[in-house]
Amino acid sequence: MPADPSRMTRRRALLGLAALPFCAAAAPSVDQAGERRLKLYNPHTDERFDDVYAVDGAYVDDATKRLDWLLRDHHVDVATTMDPGVLDLLWLMSRRYQVATKRRVTINLHSGFRTPETNEKLRSEGAARNSLHLQGKAVDLSVQGYGMVFLANHARAVASGGLGLYWRSDFVHLDTGPKRLWYKRF
Repeated sequence: MPADPSRMTRRRALLGLAALPFCAAAAPSVDQAGERRLKLYNPHTDERFDDVYAVDGAYVDDATKRLDWLLRDHHVDVATTMDPGVLDLLWLMSRRYQVATKRRVTINLHSGFRTPETNEKLRSEGAARNSLHLQGKAVDLSVQGYGMVFLANHARAVASGGLGLYWRSDFVHLDTGPKRLWYKRF
């Protein structure tokens, strides 16, 4: 019996990502002068951030502290100092969406920092034993109103480290670790 061509397989998803053209706009550089603003929402805590976190390459201390709290392990309300590279990945995603849609979008944060206890509880859902979430070097995100292919293409364009695609959950994982790609259908 022939395979169902409408069924999303790992091979089809990865080949599609490689073959699909990315947004025509060039990826912005974090080396750009000026302000870097983020518009974020954490659906687990119903908290928002809409502010400048860096100016001319210098991070704004008060803003990064608020971002550390927003990206905390919401299961136990424990925060860490997030890797500034993660904030820059969020900004690069935000800028790509802004160029593509001609408006600012809100990025939804599904997971930032995780304590070892929370990470262990999430292992049954696919969390890696040595996840970079434990070090504040990873974030799971989505953008409401935009499909997974659009999200995955933008994430692939800005990914400097790990990129995980979680198709059924409709989010992507970005981190500042070594460059790698993985795909989860659950």
